[in-house]
Amino acid sequence: MSEPARKIKQTPESYTPKNKPEILNMMEQSTMKMKPQAEIKPAASTIPQEKRNNVRIIELPACNMVTSGAINDPGAFAPDGIFARFLEWFQTVDKQRTDLFYPRNFMWSPPDGGFEWGYAVPEVPEDTGGFDVIDFPGGLYAVAISVDADGADHDRVYNGILEWVNNSGCFVLDETDERRSLGNITSPPGIKKIIGYDQMDLYFPIRIKEAQN
Repeated sequence: MSEPARKIKQTPESYTPKNKPEILNMMEQSTMKMKPQAEIKPAASTIPQEKRNNVRIIELPACNMVTSGAINDPGAFAPDGIFARFLEWFQTVDKQRTDLFYPRNFMWSPPDGGFEWGYAVPEVPEDTGGFDVIDFPGGLYAVAISVDADGADHDRVYNGILEWVNNSGCFVLDETDERRSLGNITSPPGIKKIIGYDQMDLYFPIRIKEAQN
């Protein structure tokens, strides 16, 4: 008897290059923009086994980012404040995305205080809502989750990341005026009604520690 014909496994349409998630396009563009760097020999890790999963290490791509600008005004959070207008603008843009694998909005504290809210874009849109556009350098970040608007939990997570990086042996903090610590609400809309709070990731900019000869 002849063997039955084998079915050819088809590649899902969503996996084809033409429908590649936009975040991957941004990563590729970031790689092209990055200046070649000399390869370094990393220092040895001293992360104990029981703490390996306390913090995530991720790499954000360099990109353009539309921002609210540095705001040092409590009224910015009011319903008619600048952050409300920025939120309305980027939510309108965000609805046009073909992939939602990663949120693109981040908030940070500028060197002079206050807050700044940014939204990463693969290309600068024609309508930026009147907001400024900056070059976001991207890079490595140490990340852990906290409860949004809970100061005590924020401090717990913040200090936990700081301790983890300082004791890692292979990473060092790398916060500059351009690379600030970031916050990003990752829980989907509506989840707060179910669990009572929003989940927020806290990001520490880091770099690889070079081994000493």
